[in-house]
Amino acid sequence: MKNTLKRCISALLAAGTLLALAAPTAMAEDERRTPSGIKFADLEKKFDDEFNFDKYATDPVEYYAGFEAVVFCGDEIVYEGYFGETDRERHIPCGEDSVFEWGSISKTMTWVSAMQLWEQGRLDLDADIRDYLPDGFLRYLRYDEPITMQNLMDHTGGWCETTYNISTTDSSKLTTLAEALQETEPAQVNRPGEVVSYSNWGAALAAYVVECVSGMDYADYVHENIFDRLGMEHTSIAADFSDNEWVREQRDNLCSYTFNVLPPKYKSDGKRISYIKLYPCGSAAGTIRDLATYAQAFVSDDAPLFEHRETQEKLFSGSLFYGNTDIPLSSYGFGVTEYKVRTFGHDGATVACRSNMIFDRESKVGMVTLTNETSTNLVIEGIPKMIFGSCDLEKYSDGSSEERSFDGYYLISRSNRGGLLRFTSCLTPVCADRQPDLVRVNDGLYTIGGELMLGEGRRSDGRESFMLGAMEIDRDKAYPAEISLLALYFIIAIGSVFVLMYKVKAARRGRYSLTAVGAAQTAGQLIKLISAAAAIVLIAYVGREASYGVPKAVGVVDGIVNLVCIAVCAGAATASLIGIVSKKSDKWAKLRGAVNIAANAAVIAAVLYFEMYRFWGC
Repeated sequence: MKNTLKRCISALLAAGTLLALAAPTAMAEDERRTPSGIKFADLEKKFDDEFNFDKYATDPVEYYAGFEAVVFCGDEIVYEGYFGETDRERHIPCGEDSVFEWGSISKTMTWVSAMQLWEQGRLDLDADIRDYLPDGFLRYLRYDEPITMQNLMDHTGGWCETTYNISTTDSSKLTTLAEALQETEPAQVNRPGEVVSYSNWGAALAAYVVECVSGMDYADYVHENIFDRLGMEHTSIAADFSDNEWVREQRDNLCSYTFNVLPPKYKSDGKRISYIKLYPCGSAAGTIRDLATYAQAFVSDDAPLFEHRETQEKLFSGSLFYGNTDIPLSSYGFGVTEYKVRTFGHDGATVACRSNMIFDRESKVGMVTLTNETSTNLVIEGIPKMIFGSCDLEKYSDGSSEERSFDGYYLISRSNRGGLLRFTSCLTPVCADRQPDLVRVNDGLYTIGGELMLGEGRRSDGRESFMLGAMEIDRDKAYPAEISLLALYFIIAIGSVFVLMYKVKAARRGRYSLTAVGAAQTAGQLIKLISAAAAIVLIAYVGREASYGVPKAVGVVDGIVNLVCIAVCAGAATASLIGIVSKKSDKWAKLRGAVNIAANAAVIAAVLYFEMYRFWGC
């Protein structure tokens, strides 16, 4: 009896000890939170509440395309959600095997590859990349200064957007990475290291440097040194998904959708597959679990993608900063966003999908999202703040809150600032008069509207500029004159239509006969109209997201048209001058001649100033 009693007491004591030890752990598990303060245990309810569209419509399915979200803490998945469908017509639901395109998240694989080669002593981030490239590979450089791998990572290599398209819907037109780069090489318009201008072309060039240094095809390098290391079996990087047959098959189950506000309904865009020639800048595709695995590697103390943890620490130590502060704007290609905590990551967009990857290296909490909705960016814009909280700008302040005027017109660095599409950069100016005042909170750090952070740019030519994410806006004091010249160019073209119509009508009534001078003037009016029509075609291509630029043939034809335009307008102006001299007593003829000379001169000035003729090196 005594032994039995002792055994019972011992068992009770042991159980009590175990409960006492387990209770704090269970409580700790239950109390774990995201940086914004949401308990991990409440994430499922939070997501369901946020994306329950019953409160918006009687037919909530019309508000759904498809999207997926994973929230992790270290190597643990704390939330995994699948909403909507990848193909609404065939009713294929989002799930673990759904494949989405990751877009520009692909670029981070290039930056990881570069840091791996740097770690091995094979790549100097501060060396001129021309030391690694074949001789004469870069043909349209404007500046002699070195272009470094860090410049490419920071998007300060000097390139803006490409003129010619970097994608195709015909996989048979895909070429090697080197050939694609040379076919689409844009103009270098900024001094290296000076202007932040997000560049798909520059990122793809960095991947080619990886090819040259490693001696491996870039896709093979990524598989061996990233995918295989992390066990990412359901991800591809090749432009046509040819490096992973399973991904290629699953991609056929994905359709893209655009949301129409009135009436509120999704419109199917079909499979919408566009093969990116410069594939390292945006061709990764895979499952959300693989994307989560990739993101988790960056918060792991083991730094599984590198031999030494210090390499990963350097990757996230910051490389571009706001003004003269130590607040990073970006870090070796990874974007830095200040929420309640400092986060790193990258988002992405293709013609079919949107993606996002964000993580806090301190708490080791991160999130990844994928969606086949291409219009509202609901996932990309809403979830990060829900997980990481709102930014408190006060903690970045040095105590000052000085306001400064923000006036004039600014142009976006991430635009076509050279070549035959240069004029399009003037079509989307930032008008400072319509913006709130800038508030200085630190040395070279400003806020606008109380939330948006801008860093003061550093232009050697003295232009005022502000860094905003992976691009800048710069003050263009000549903008009123530039837009006036561009408007005059189109107005003259429209006027040419009426003049030509009048001439045709007058000729039919016998009131107009074509002289040598008149023929030259008519040719000038006709070529102005053709030039303006060609410019409108270019604008239409730029507005087409699926094209990622202008077809080469279209650009060449447009450039040649404008070279002809210069010559014909010069001839028409000369003919008008001859007409003025020969008709000394006809004041109206002289006036018409003078107007014709002015119109031709204005068009020539516009074509030359905006480089509408230059179809090479752009």
